[in-house]
Amino acid sequence: MAIPKPIRAALLLCGLLLTAACSAHNDGGSSATSAQPAAAATTAPAPSAPSSAPVGFTEGKQYVRIAHPAQPAPTGPVVLVEVFSYGCPHCAEFAPYMDKLRAELPGGVEVRYMPAIFTPAWEPFARAFYAARQLGVLDKTHDALFQAMLEHYPLNSLQDLADFYSRHGVDPGKFLAAATSPATDAEMAADQKAEMSWGIDATPTLVIGRAASNAPDAPFVAEYRSGDFDDYAELQKIGLWLVERVETSPKTD
Repeated sequence: MAIPKPIRAALLLCGLLLTAACSAHNDGGSSATSAQPAAAATTAPAPSAPSSAPVGFTEGKQYVRIAHPAQPAPTGPVVLVEVFSYGCPHCAEFAPYMDKLRAELPGGVEVRYMPAIFTPAWEPFARAFYAARQLGVLDKTHDALFQAMLEHYPLNSLQDLADFYSRHGVDPGKFLAAATSPATDAEMAADQKAEMSWGIDATPTLVIGRAASNAPDAPFVAEYRSGDFDDYAELQKIGLWLVERVETSPKTD
């Protein structure tokens, strides 16, 4: 049965709004993840095979140094954080490249994920991430949710997401309780504060640094974040290059 025109229009509008939110600002200028103007942001950068040309990344272009108050040099393991949203189509398309990047990383490098909330429409996706992590199902649902967004886009509400997680063996009531818990509220507020301090204004963005120490609860000290990139393969290369840069320079220079 054909979808009535008003419903098709509403679905299209919702998709456009979520896609536009992949940048925290829509001023017609370049975002941190693409040189395309915001008006053209509905088309993600075309994936391509990695170039064989020598890597030459420039500070202020492909990567940005993150300033932070004077403090002891971090001594813990190298950490790579992907700032993302399940509501960001670009993040969904980058997911296979992120998986490849994880496989390329040197031993001992930690990989973490941090949801961004550039618009209220993204809040349910952030809450879903925290709930999945608290319930121990993040590893098996992370890429699956990206794929669901690409195939059944959009999933909009927490109830929609509860239905998705129920198909992966998660009790909907437990999911909703975790997604709306004080612990989730606290994690969400802390992550948004960190993202603001790092200057995150687009997704996906990779942030690289070290844990302050080897203690299990040591805070993360960000040193670099990715900037402009031409395609997802280049972002993958930027991430690996920055990890190697931090790994070979244990003290912040």
